[in-house]
Amino acid sequence: MNQSFISLNFLPKGKFRVDLVEGVTKTNFFSICYGALTTIGLLTFISYATTYVLMENLSYQRNQIGTIVGDLQVAAEIALLIIFLPVGLIADKIGRRQVYSFGMFAMGLSYFLYPLATGIGELTMYRIVFAIGMGAATGMLGTVTADYPQNHTRGKMIAVTGILNATGVITVSLVFARLPENFAQMGYDQVTAGMYAMWIVAGMCLITSIVVALGLQKGTPTEEQKKIPYMQQIKSGLEEGRNPRILLAYASAFVARSDLVILGTFLVLWGVATGIDMGMTTSEATKAARLVFVTASISALIASPIIGYLIDKVDRILAVSVCMALASAGYLSMFFIDNVLDPGARPFFILLGVGQQCAFFAATTLLGQEAPKMKRGAIVGVFNLAGALGILISTGVGGRLFDAINPSAPFIFIGFCNVFVSLFAIYVSKVAPMPKEPIGT
Repeated sequence: MNQSFISLNFLPKGKFRVDLVEGVTKTNFFSICYGALTTIGLLTFISYATTYVLMENLSYQRNQIGTIVGDLQVAAEIALLIIFLPVGLIADKIGRRQVYSFGMFAMGLSYFLYPLATGIGELTMYRIVFAIGMGAATGMLGTVTADYPQNHTRGKMIAVTGILNATGVITVSLVFARLPENFAQMGYDQVTAGMYAMWIVAGMCLITSIVVALGLQKGTPTEEQKKIPYMQQIKSGLEEGRNPRILLAYASAFVARSDLVILGTFLVLWGVATGIDMGMTTSEATKAARLVFVTASISALIASPIIGYLIDKVDRILAVSVCMALASAGYLSMFFIDNVLDPGARPFFILLGVGQQCAFFAATTLLGQEAPKMKRGAIVGVFNLAGALGILISTGVGGRLFDAINPSAPFIFIGFCNVFVSLFAIYVSKVAPMPKEPIGT
């Protein structure tokens, strides 16, 4: 029997194998792997860049930047709310790789312009450009990851790209986030040091833009896709929310996406602000803050295969409840931290990293199980919108809480949101328990 598709083995004897759909080549596969490695990592650098520009280039005081960072994120999320659904429609018409390449190019352009901003108005415009690029790039990363594997190996494909995502985040935090300090040690002033660092990241975005433009599969995979009117797709995704389990997935997205951004935005900001208060320069504080973020990120990376294994062994609704409870424990534990740069606080960041990864995995796993195949695209679109709305609210509120109350306040806020979703999952398990056979597979 001839095999017309490519099968990739990552462990001996096919114990961890990804079977690709017919027509997808190894070049296509490794191109999306490179995209997974770089895309998420490079977009997290925006947290370092924003804090650096506000303090060094625009000379804002440490007690002002929480609100500004939150407002910039709100502007970005409004742009994402507008672009998420059109991105999918455009990709269906002109191809995944064109949209992906454009997204990475727009992110790179934003990083190039960021250190040239002369005020908040300009910085906001550049952040919106970044958000448009981020929406296109991350949307296509998820879409191509879903396009390439055969259904029975879809989980392994997600595991591969998920590990690459986390590795990219850690690499950016360990290597690129220290570039301002490295340039400062070479004799450049703080503004120039930060500018050169951001331009290097811009160059990395451009490289990814080229790789995905040349390496991803041409055209659009149209199998199992029906060309139905766009507004009808959106309506279909919203109507599926009548299913309590899918509504739980939407609620989980609202919180899980917020978890990721709160961690990336306010943890770095908290570390930099603490460093400044201790007398460090902005570049030194950024270097110290990245270690806090790396601690949480490495914990998430190490825990990923264990989380995935355990989620597959239990009822998915129960998994959401337990994972959201664990995430809430991580976020609420920030209440006990006085100095975020104190090595003694690291166990809390380990719990924080594991908790946010649990929340994200549980949300996406439940969605993948529950979304009917013929409506999956529409449901994923609403899932992304719910996540963007969660980020919009959590960052807008979180930035003000950061300045008005305490740097731990945004974390405590999202911790209580996780508690709510955990309790909602228990309710759903009573009124709409899992059928014996998973649907949507």
